Amino acid sequence: MKPIIFDQNNPSRNRSLKIIEGVDKALIKKIRDDRTYKMPPNYINWQTLSGVISVALSSCTVEYAKVDVSAFIHSYRTALWFISDAPIYCLTEELIEAFDQTEALKKPGILASWQPSLPTFLLVIPKGLIYTPDGGEVDYLTISCSDSEHPEWNSGKWGSIQIQPFNLKHDRYFQICTVDSLETVWTSGTAVKSDGTLLYDETENLGRHIISPEDKAFLQRIRNLVINVLLTLEFSPSLLTTVTDSETKTKSKGFQVLDRSSSNVRYPRWLGKNYKNFSVVSAEKRTHLSPYSHWRQGHWRVLKSGESKRWRDSKRLWIQPVWVDPQ
Repeated sequence: MKPIIFDQNNPSRNRSLKIIEGVDKALIKKIRDDRTYKMPPNYINWQTLSGVISVALSSCTVEYAKVDVSAFIHSYRTALWFISDAPIYCLTEELIEAFDQTEALKKPGILASWQPSLPTFLLVIPKGLIYTPDGGEVDYLTISCSDSEHPEWNSGKWGSIQIQPFNLKHDRYFQICTVDSLETVWTSGTAVKSDGTLLYDETENLGRHIISPEDKAFLQRIRNLVINVLLTLEFSPSLLTTVTDSETKTKSKGFQVLDRSSSNVRYPRWLGKNYKNFSVVSAEKRTHLSPYSHWRQGHWRVLKSGESKRWRDSKRLWIQPVWVDPQ
């Protein structure tokens, strides 16, 4: 069994949406009465997301874990995001490109003494930008952070739906979940030791299928993206802005979510709305030995404050990637 993901512009997802709405109209109505997100064009809309959430809330039980553990993890984490009333961040194309050129996975001490500020958030991806090796499109990622000092982050209640916590194997942990347009579940978890060492088993196959080398490369890209996002949320607040009402206007046809009241309307936040990729022109004359146009990789520089080893007393400075165009 696979969770169902929906998209008003995708015929198969559209059929799935009608099926779910026909099965549990009461739950979907309750979700949409609770809150309505106005999303910018070219991002997953609330009609779609509320369908994903309804499936998550319906299948985040221990019994479902016995059917499909990877699908259960996605439902569990996505349901917790909704119950926690956590934020949505719209990641821009320019920032995704920059993060793809910023190595964070192999940087020693990059998450040393990490203390997450948010238990969970939703990261939405511009349409047509990230695809899995099988050709499935990824339009959102549920990011969850676990902290042994905050066991309450792994439980919650919304109406009659209650999510039970589970035992944590590591003091610090972040998990990534999504379902692509082909209705394939993707999950990836990484533990973080106090010295910043990342614990990740690339040989583990949590779901029903064996992870291929192409799958591993895709998951590595996603993990690198998420680490960059975690660092940006902490140390580059200037890249955060609120999505305005005018930025959510669209002429798209199909299912529309109506504003039921001003009290339940929410707006996501931009992550990288005003970010511009850097480019330089090399001063050296081009010869047969000169490089062709290329990216100069970015990285994070760890700046410590005195002898303190606390996360809050240190800084991470993003040395941004640069597009080099030799003459």
